[in-house]
Amino acid sequence: MANKHLLNGVIKSEPKGWSDEEISKMLELKKQGLSFDDIGKMFGRTAYSCNRKYYKLMKKLDTYNDKHRDLKYDYNKQFLQKVDAESLLDAFSGGVSWWKQNTELKVIDNDIKIESADYKLDAFDFLYQHRKKQFDIVDLDPFGSAYDCFDFALQIAQKGLIITFGEVVGRRFNRQDFVEHRYGMNYIEDFTTEKLSEYVVKRGLIYRKILTPIIKAEMTNISRVYYKIEHFDYGNSGCKYFPKKETLNLFS
Repeated sequence: MANKHLLNGVIKSEPKGWSDEEISKMLELKKQGLSFDDIGKMFGRTAYSCNRKYYKLMKKLDTYNDKHRDLKYDYNKQFLQKVDAESLLDAFSGGVSWWKQNTELKVIDNDIKIESADYKLDAFDFLYQHRKKQFDIVDLDPFGSAYDCFDFALQIAQKGLIITFGEVVGRRFNRQDFVEHRYGMNYIEDFTTEKLSEYVVKRGLIYRKILTPIIKAEMTNISRVYYKIEHFDYGNSGCKYFPKKETLNLFS
């Protein structure tokens, strides 16, 4: 089966597979403190390729971004203090949902590999099934990008939306192929959390929702943005994005 990023023009050649021997060697070299640049030179690969493979392995071992978890959970608590919520849809629970264990919210979670999860689906399919339902908060916390899930999440979320932008790891290696095709970022200088967030805010307007980022957390290889949602319509009330409609008096 052809690589989807190759078919979409995001990458120019079929990625090289990894042998078990290469994987073992890379893990050993990382333990020794070598950089991905150095490891890439040894294997004849790019530093970016080594980085992605390493963090995919860490994800399988449930150690991905361990050092940021406590910080992320603190931000989650802060966000709940700012948004009056009763329900939450957790599209990438990444294990037993933190929201289920630590809050009183009504939580529906999804994780392909977790037996206790309410759903075990691809996140896109999970959100598609819930697209006509309403939850106060939707949390998109993927390994990688949640880009394909934005529109369904914007339809479902009523009071808050949380997105982890795994794309930012590409900035570290001056790799903008993914964001260039999806977010229209043609220059590495444009590749910022602010620009990624602006894209989501603009898409929110399609669903008559004003997204205001109230927490922006930039960590190693990821950024996580917490949005508060307000609703508007295109009618007489107007909003800061659309002017108030004037009532015409046809008899004056």
